[in-house]
Amino acid sequence: MSENHATSEDIDDESGDAQKGRQRSTIAFPYTDYEGAAELAAAIHGNVGHGTCSLPQLAAWMNSSVKSSSFRTLISAARLFGLIESDNAETYRLTDLGTRIADPTQAKSAQAEAFLRVPLFAALFDKYKIGIIPPSAALEREIAGLGVSEKQKARARQVFESSAQQTGFRSHGGNRLVMPAVVVPPAGAGANSNGNGKGGEAGNGHGGASGGGGGGGGSSGQYHPFIQGLLQKLPPPDTEWPVEARQKWLVTAANIFGLMYTQPNGQDVGFIDVEVKKL
Repeated sequence: MSENHATSEDIDDESGDAQKGRQRSTIAFPYTDYEGAAELAAAIHGNVGHGTCSLPQLAAWMNSSVKSSSFRTLISAARLFGLIESDNAETYRLTDLGTRIADPTQAKSAQAEAFLRVPLFAALFDKYKIGIIPPSAALEREIAGLGVSEKQKARARQVFESSAQQTGFRSHGGNRLVMPAVVVPPAGAGANSNGNGKGGEAGNGHGGASGGGGGGGGSSGQYHPFIQGLLQKLPPPDTEWPVEARQKWLVTAANIFGLMYTQPNGQDVGFIDVEVKKL
């Protein structure tokens, strides 16, 4: 596990600043890096697979305590990377993305998707996917400009850099952010990896080659892994889908499209913030 873990002082400083009326971060980022969050997800997968576990069970598997601030930090990071979810504060399970990370055939693309689930990391990738990353001091100023409090900008930079390294975004040098090269699995591969029987729904009526649209009956395996992940989250037709869940899916889709595509004039679409007024 990396040393980039938040201490209880880190967490208390942020909450204390809010109470005193000082600046508080307005863009989300984890207080520990991807590796720690992935270890927590691996503990769930290794013990209950796609099932649900209690908070005390998870703490024990991580050799920690439910009351530990470091353990709470790992929980928060795993949720922010999109690896775990919970219906309440006492039970947790892996998300579809979390189960894909446990699958060697999908792990590389899933790690990249997890990195871009973090709002701060997605914004930084969008800014520096072309060109080079500036030195630490300048990068911290940029991070603060994106909404991280002055007190936490150094921590945010450290976690960003280590997470980018761990998920393959720095494979071409520490001053560059490059999307990892991923191999899209063939049709049907990992279709049921989420354990909920909906994996086969991913290609519902969608065809065409990678990045294309149109045409029905094609294989979902031809799409970029990020698009596959979106399609796998769609519930079966004629079932209930709450408005809040639809909004979350649409916002995620818009941000992924902003990272993957450019406008006709060649300018980046950028990180998109979508507000769904009415469905």
